Amino acid sequence: MDWLVAYKAQIDCFTKVVTLQGEGGRRVEFKGERNVIPNSIISVMTAGKLLRKECIAYLAYVIDYDFLPRGFTIHAV
Repeated sequence: MDWLVAYKAQIDCFTKVVTLQGEGGRRVEFKGERNVIPNSIISVMTAGKLLRKECIAYLAYVIDYDFLPRGFTIHAV
């Protein structure tokens, strides 16, 4: 940890960037790759795996009425 202080390290975990500052003020940035898989894809993959194992599945469609656009209406079927 001492070398992080010596090089004035700044670590941003969310953006995966580490910045170091050496003598003379020269800065070096290390940028990690951010491979984010949407949650919906993970859910579909998990659901498919569980269905292949013959698990019982339920499909639900949820609407939050507080976030509907103005003038948008939903009709019961």
